[in-house]
Amino acid sequence: MPNTRGLLAIGFAVVCSLSLMGLPHPYKTYVAEQSRAGLLAASQWMFSRAIRYARNEEKSQFLLTQNVKLALDNMRLREAAWENVRLREALVFHGSEGGKGVIPAEVIGRDPDQIYDTIVINAGYDHGISKDMPVVTAAGLVGHIAQVGDSDSIVQLLMRSQVSALVQSTRVQGIVSWTNGQRFRLRFVEASSFVREGDRVVSSGLGGRYPKGIPIGKVVEVGQVKRDLVFQQVFIESNVDFPNLEEVFVIVK
Repeated sequence: MPNTRGLLAIGFAVVCSLSLMGLPHPYKTYVAEQSRAGLLAASQWMFSRAIRYARNEEKSQFLLTQNVKLALDNMRLREAAWENVRLREALVFHGSEGGKGVIPAEVIGRDPDQIYDTIVINAGYDHGISKDMPVVTAAGLVGHIAQVGDSDSIVQLLMRSQVSALVQSTRVQGIVSWTNGQRFRLRFVEASSFVREGDRVVSSGLGGRYPKGIPIGKVVEVGQVKRDLVFQQVFIESNVDFPNLEEVFVIVK
């Protein structure tokens, strides 16, 4: 089949050549000019298509680059908006403390496997920080200073501590200890005590480590265990986002 097509093409070319040779000179000139014009037009068309294609490719690349830049700018703006919200909350908290006795700090490191439940902040002896100072956010109690360096400190999070606390509305007292996640238990609450879901739990000030009145969380579950007729089961949930802490405050005693 390919050989037949080749022979047909050769035959057609020979016939055209013989036909052109037999034409008068003016017709030969006319055919040559028309052929040249056709080839020139075809060349120009192909060249313009190539230029248009190149321009479209360049335009597409430019638009794609602009889309990526806009997406990055959008992400930066969203992050700046969230940072603005956090800083506003921090400023409100700082203002409520009168701006005295509170040292702001940023979280610069954390325990990767969360075995020791610690974070590292960028303030140490250079900011007047000392061991056992309480650490808080606008959302509530975070923990305390466990170790102090020249320009940084290690904060022991609330998960590894037991805090003397009380229910803000009824003044019922107990000891807060961690269970899992952001959930804690208010232990040693007598069965006769009145505690309801939604009650706020704050530090009681007993023990000397944490000042009185720092928010710890709110009551999310109240129950009674049949085998324990002395104490209630009271669970609270902290508003502090422990895994994602970025800014904290150290309370100077």
